[in-house]
Amino acid sequence: MTPMQIQTTDIPAHPALALLPDVPTREDIEDFGQLLQSLEGEDGHAVPDIKTAHHFAGDVYGRSVVIPAGTYLVGLPHKDDHLNICVGDIVVWTEQGKQRFSGPRGHILPAKAGVMRVGFALEDTTWLSVHVNRTGGQDTNAIEDALVEHPERLMTRRVPALEVA
Repeated sequence: MTPMQIQTTDIPAHPALALLPDVPTREDIEDFGQLLQSLEGEDGHAVPDIKTAHHFAGDVYGRSVVIPAGTYLVGLPHKDDHLNICVGDIVVWTEQGKQRFSGPRGHILPAKAGVMRVGFALEDTTWLSVHVNRTGGQDTNAIEDALVEHPERLMTRRVPALEVA
């Protein structure tokens, strides 16, 4: 399998994968995100330990997270098209359907503005979003404001300790 191929079959029968339909609506994804956020801090539901790191190279900004196995997360819609690079084993739902991305060589995924995703990591997975840094600086709050719809909903804004220095 080359890095650009997507494995869409052989999705394991993990019980957590039945919480969303195979082709969710935007409303399904939004509702699922609200459910996850409402569970944070409840009995037995700790805030997931998903630390965010920021990467800079000229006019390019990267935001990476390592998603522990067994963890759900919901991505916020971005304002511009960008690239995602994924290494690990994760099932991802969008309004276009459910797909599995797995393998040590990784996957490079074009991402359209406005798309929301739900991910469930079957193994520890690194997810890197790569953007043009239109701010010209390294102020991560300003960059997030420029790139993401509803930046106040980012985990790094809600749980600042999850940001890697």
